Amino acid sequence: MSFELSRSSAASAVGARISLTMRLVRLFAFCCIGIAPCAAYAGITCYGVGLNKVLNAGTITVPANAVQGTTITTHAPENFQFNCTFNPDVWPKFEKSDTLYADFKTTAARAPGFNDVYETDIPGIGVRYVFNSSECKAHGAVLGNGSLRLGCPMVGLFNQPLYAYLSVTWSLVLTSPLSAGKTTLSQVPTVTLDFAPSNGSGYFSQPPLYTGSASGTLAKTTCSVNQSNVSVNLPTIEARALAQGVGAVAGPTPFSLSLSCMPGAIAYITLTDGADPSNRDTTLRLALDSTSRGVGVQLLDPAGKLIAYGPDSDAAGNPNQWRVGDLPQGTLTIPLTARYVRTGEVSAGSVKALSTFTMSYQ
Repeated sequence: MSFELSRSSAASAVGARISLTMRLVRLFAFCCIGIAPCAAYAGITCYGVGLNKVLNAGTITVPANAVQGTTITTHAPENFQFNCTFNPDVWPKFEKSDTLYADFKTTAARAPGFNDVYETDIPGIGVRYVFNSSECKAHGAVLGNGSLRLGCPMVGLFNQPLYAYLSVTWSLVLTSPLSAGKTTLSQVPTVTLDFAPSNGSGYFSQPPLYTGSASGTLAKTTCSVNQSNVSVNLPTIEARALAQGVGAVAGPTPFSLSLSCMPGAIAYITLTDGADPSNRDTTLRLALDSTSRGVGVQLLDPAGKLIAYGPDSDAAGNPNQWRVGDLPQGTLTIPLTARYVRTGEVSAGSVKALSTFTMSYQ
């Protein structure tokens, strides 16, 4: 930059200084306009690293006894980085300090009853974001009511790289009872990131922290057994109760299996002969410590139909697997009946039989 003085008068010299000052103002305005899109504010320029993340949930399993507010799964922390430098055109060339403000926001709807859990595209499952950063003084900070601001102090020289590290842990939360329907997670709340000037003038937008895209599969909801061992005491009968011959039955005794379930699938069951797992007919073999002979035990389903036995497997279409019905929210009761059946020449003694059952959710 230069200017020329053609005369040495005081008036001319003053005029020249005014002209020079105006040109400097114009140049400074030009520089400010040029650096604003680069996220420079109050003399500091920053950008985020590791942004645009997709939330990958994998297989999502909901415990059968889960209640509203239960954390279904918590993902390992995901890491981000803020890289900053002081602007040498603004700061003198010695150590300075400033604060990077990072604003995180989401416009997603909050799950009813929560201020920090946001709805996903699977009804009944929400997501919570938790932030940690030693540089930004954040320890378990949550994205509550749609926003979170972190202040990250920066101290260094004008040409020295400055860093702030951030980790985000997300969790999936049960927000309401699950129902049959969508089982693929594909959308979660988008979390945006803006760097805010310390003087409060405007924002410098960054790519989103989380894009809103997601992947994951809701596993078939399951049941837990309320009573793992069910003993059925058949009545004592006399041999003449089976006098009609092979196939005669006596002593029908009702009992039931009880499970706690989540809705969203159809339950199937296979009963297996505990004394002879290869048994595929409708009569349980007697246990070795039984002393009676010529007698077996049969089980009947809720409709009174004889149950045939199959392999201990939850595979769809397992031999002799039968349909129980849609899973309820809460207790599933499967009423069954046990009875004696004559299989040959009857002798007095004790009768013991064992069966196991395997649930399949389809």
